Parts: sequence; structure tokens; C-alpha cells
Amino acid sequence: MTNKQQILRSEVVLEKYGKALAGKTGNQIFPSSKKEKSADRGSFITVLITGVSDNSIAGELALQLSTADPKLLILSARAESKVAGIREKIKSSKPNVETRFLNLDLSDLTAVRNAVGDLADVPHIDHLVCVAGVMFPPYTKTKDGFESQFGVNYLANFLLVKLLLPKIRAAGPDSSVIIMTSGMAKQGKMNFDDYNFSDGRTYDPTVAYAQSNAARVMFAKRLGQKLKGEKIRVFSIDPGAVLTGLQRHCPPDFLDQVEEWKKAGSLVDIEGKPFEVPPWSTASEGAAGLITGMLDPTIAGYNGSYINRNAVADDELHAHLSDEGNWTKLWELSEKLTQEKFSL
Repeated sequence: MTNKQQILRSEVVLEKYGKALAGKTGNQIFPSSKKEKSADRGSFITVLITGVSDNSIAGELALQLSTADPKLLILSARAESKVAGIREKIKSSKPNVETRFLNLDLSDLTAVRNAVGDLADVPHIDHLVCVAGVMFPPYTKTKDGFESQFGVNYLANFLLVKLLLPKIRAAGPDSSVIIMTSGMAKQGKMNFDDYNFSDGRTYDPTVAYAQSNAARVMFAKRLGQKLKGEKIRVFSIDPGAVLTGLQRHCPPDFLDQVEEWKKAGSLVDIEGKPFEVPPWSTASEGAAGLITGMLDPTIAGYNGSYINRNAVADDELHAHLSDEGNWTKLWELSEKLTQEKFSL
């Protein structure tokens, strides 16, 4: 992979790098039995994907990754019925790839903790891919009292990564934490003094969505910086424009509005810098960026970066997103709100 941005299908990325999913080479061991004490742990690649359903980038990602023969795909959603179709497809096409459902409700931090507890028997996670999210809902709060997009899209993921990091570390170098974001992060910033939009009085769903994705980008920046020395890959991924169930809360004229943006040629970020409105992409093309973040060795030296069209695109980020002071401020706020000290 070069630094040239290009829209690719997942199949293309997996053809280059997918062998890594069938097993790492290393000296760690998965000691589930005496017979396996001398076996290479690389035979037991485990991937956890959030937000899996039939009509999602996460579901497509699971299907694509299964073709590379990982040992275990842990598929999380708020209900087992959401992942049933994907599991059945994997079972039919790749019966040797194990799948497991994980009940995970990101609108409830207690549920996040419980979900992590349900993984007590999983010794390591090679790749954690955080895809689940909500877009443009009416103003609501999570169970813990946070504006829903900030709480679900960002804060729950901060907690999830914190609690699962020991298992990711157990997977060793080249494990990864991949956080899906959106190009709307370029129009977002953290309102540190009023992240809850005055309990809804000043709520704008697009502003809140942009804020939650800005937070995701900054979290990946700070986490990638902290984990660089351990060679744990961290990237935030812009999948482009893909029609999925994510748009269920969008207004009826949303697609018409997107077409108007495209006719205009570009949008502008919060500093007035123009950026291109992405073309509509397939689910395979949207998932490709996540696979790039997980596996592409050519970007390993850019830990924490924002990836767009399968290449490092930090030059597209405005100053608020690139400010290390904001990364630290967000980290400290997140520790306070989740009541979890995340020391690295």
C-alpha cells in the first residue's frame, strides 16, 4: 500500500495482507491444552467487531475477514438476532471459522462492563474493531446521562478499549484497536464545557454527530501515541459514504441534500478549509479501510492516524483535532465520566 488515497474493495486489501489473519508468527502460546503448549499462538487469531448486523459495514467486515480464516470472530450487537444472518453465512461458507455472539449495549456503561466480563474465557484479542454507532437521532440520553451520540459513539468505546486492553496486549505486537469515525469529524470539535448540549436545549443532531466523531479521532490519536512503543496498532478510519442502517434517523431529504453537496463540489471544515464530499461506496469498500488499519504494514509507523481511502490522511484534520492538549483534555474528561482511570 502506498500513501496514495484510493477506494478499494475489501477483497483487494485482504489479497495483500489477509494471510496475517490466519496466524501471526511469534513465540506466544495459547495454552488451552497440553497438546497446544508447543503450538504457535498465531493459529488462534481472535477478532472482536462491534455493531454487527446484516445491513452494516461491521457485518460486511465480518464476512470479509472470515475468508482469511481467523480462528474466532466475536460479533457484538444489542441483540443476538442482529448477528444471526451473518453467523449463518460464515458457517455456510467458512465452517472452520468460529463465531461467537457478544451482547453489547453501548448506551449503558454497566452493560459494557458486563460484556467484557462475558469474555473472561477469551485469553487474547488480536483485533478490536469498534464500528457500532448512531447517527442523527432525536435528543436522548444514555442510561448514564450522556447525549446519545457522544455516549454511544465515543464514551462507551473509551471504556470498552480500556477494559479490553489487557487482552489486546496479550495478543502481542501487531494487534490493533481500530475505531471507525466519519468524515464529519472535520466539521466537529469537542465542546468540553457543554458536551450534553444544555440537556437538549441547544441540540443539533449533525453538530452532535460531528462532535462524537471528532472525539473518536482524538481518542485514537492519544491512544496510538501511548501504545506506539508496544507496537499495538491504533487508527481511526473514515469508511467513506456507505448506505447502511446507520442512516435510519436521517431526515427524508438527506440523500437529496448529499447530492446538493456533491454538486457544490466540496464542504468546509470548522476552519473554512474545503474537503471533498465522498462518492457513495459499497459496504466492501467501506470495510476495506478497517482492514487497512488492522493489517497494512506500510502505515505502521503512523500510529494513531486518521485513515481515509486506505491511506494516512492526517493532513485533512483541522487544528482542534490535531491539538495534543485537546487529546489530553478529552482523555481526562472521559476518565471522569466513565469513572475509570485509564493509565498507560
